[in-house]
Amino acid sequence: MPSRPTEAAAGPPGALARPDWRPGEELTAAGLSLSQKYRLHRLRRHLRFVHGWGIVCGLNVVSAGDAASPWNLILCPGYGIGPCGDEIVVPQQFRFNLRDYLWTMPAGETLGQVWIALEAGEIPTALAPVPPCGCGCGDPSYQPTRMRDGFRIALYWTPPATRPVLFDLCTGGTPSCPACPEECGLIVARIALPQTPDSLLLNSAIDNLNLQGK
Repeated sequence: MPSRPTEAAAGPPGALARPDWRPGEELTAAGLSLSQKYRLHRLRRHLRFVHGWGIVCGLNVVSAGDAASPWNLILCPGYGIGPCGDEIVVPQQFRFNLRDYLWTMPAGETLGQVWIALEAGEIPTALAPVPPCGCGCGDPSYQPTRMRDGFRIALYWTPPATRPVLFDLCTGGTPSCPACPEECGLIVARIALPQTPDSLLLNSAIDNLNLQGK
């Protein structure tokens, strides 16, 4: 007969939890959500520890050359892994205006450069009405029922954390596990801001950092 499981068999502190499905048990939304989170965190951990993080391909930022909107930029298609292990996929060109993000600049400061980062996100693709409360008041509300992977642009106004130095196998030691940084954005470019908001943002002001993955 197998022995009873011990506390050590349950995993160390911080181990990921997952449902223990058994015949006849109720299949709940909470259990399915926990199962999804378990697999997602396993994938993030694998990408961080085994492959590292950085730009794998593409993700260059270039000027749109638009005189009517001089700070318009184009993010080129590509693939990268964020510092927290998130996959970041840009399937096609994405145009954005840098001026739309200037409100994130620290108050009272005028800075000459900014770092463009990509953060993983989820985009709702289908909505369903929430069951009414029964009071007959207010407009109907909806909640997402389908999500797809996406990304969002973020601006960093201070130098971001640099990539850890790759471990040298010839030292004979043991490498330390990479820790998640405070920010999970993948830095793709550094931009020197024009002196005036009407000046065209040129490619010469854009430094695509090309932080390759491995």
